[in-house]
Amino acid sequence: MEDINKLIEEDPLLALEKLLTGVQSYSIETLLQELKTLIESLLDLEHLVSNQESKEKLISLLHGLNQHQGLLPSDVKEYVQKVQNFFNDNIINHAISQEVLKKHNQLLNSKTDLMNKLLSAKSTQTHVDNETSTVNAQIHEISLEIDELRKWLADLEHQRNDLISVMNQCDDQKKKLKAECSKWAQQSKELLRQRSMPKKLNVQGLWQKKALQI
Repeated sequence: MEDINKLIEEDPLLALEKLLTGVQSYSIETLLQELKTLIESLLDLEHLVSNQESKEKLISLLHGLNQHQGLLPSDVKEYVQKVQNFFNDNIINHAISQEVLKKHNQLLNSKTDLMNKLLSAKSTQTHVDNETSTVNAQIHEISLEIDELRKWLADLEHQRNDLISVMNQCDDQKKKLKAECSKWAQQSKELLRQRSMPKKLNVQGLWQKKALQI
């Protein structure tokens, strides 16, 4: 400290440079130590990805070291660069991969859901096809019954027409019989009238004879 005070008196600019270099060296060592501690404390890559606080701290440490890149030794630069590359290649890509995996899982779930819906639709279609087949069989059976009923109805219609024809024939025969009966009655009446006329004539003749005798 006395040397710094003396240097400040003799060459303030050089003293300021030495002071700043010392602070920067202290800052770099602190950043490196914190970076190593953070790396060693991480259990696995998944922990770093899922732990937002650790991820933000790692980004902050890398940013701080990159600001002092010109003061870093070559081996430290290489170490920091490896950590930076690891972060870029794994952490960022891992986050992207996780998002892709999430979407992939969503697609798989959607596919599973669609497959379930497809199976349900096929089951429904099979049920509908079975119902349709059953209904078609019933329709065919009913159609056969309707054909039988139509045939039976046609037979009944034919029988009815035959009965109507017979009934009409009976009516015609009744009319003819009635006409013949009327004719026979008229003929019988005429015959009876003709038979009664000679008797009347005989009675009149007898009365005339008796009158002459008296």
